[in-house]
Amino acid sequence: MTGWYNHAKAWRMKHIMACFIPFALAACSPAPDAAAPQAAVATPPSPYAFEINVTFTPRAVEQLLATKERVTVDASYFGIAVSETAPGVDDHGMDVGLGGDMIEIDPANALVTTPGTGFDATNIASIKGEPEVLVNIYSARRTHADNILSCGIYQGPVKMAQEKPVDIRCDLIEWPEGAQAAAPN
Repeated sequence: MTGWYNHAKAWRMKHIMACFIPFALAACSPAPDAAAPQAAVATPPSPYAFEINVTFTPRAVEQLLATKERVTVDASYFGIAVSETAPGVDDHGMDVGLGGDMIEIDPANALVTTPGTGFDATNIASIKGEPEVLVNIYSARRTHADNILSCGIYQGPVKMAQEKPVDIRCDLIEWPEGAQAAAPN
């Protein structure tokens, strides 16, 4: 009888232990890292996103890097007002502001995506035709009180800007002899 009893006891212990193995293994696994990147939720791109091909002259890059200055890409969305009294019309009664995107970049040639996330369609019914965008690029004024860049601009329909990257070239502003950009306050 002792043989049967020992065999049944061993069988019960084996099965009880088998139930606890997953818990023991889970306790040994590393804790989830709170800083680990989570799976990104894909957000659809804005219908107002477009790309800008920003290029700098070598002397502009040299000066910006030497002074640790960055560059601002500013896209302002707007439309021509349907009337002078339309909701959202500016003080001149001509344009309706539709928001904007501001991106800060390093002073290096780059293809910059303007996300279109700053587009505000609240007053879209107040504009004639399609929305337009004005793109300005200037120094970020971190180490200079004044802008030190002379860059081209883009002003036109957002749809046209989406057809191919908008090319904007930047150089240093030519200061009159003896004048230079002021240091920040």
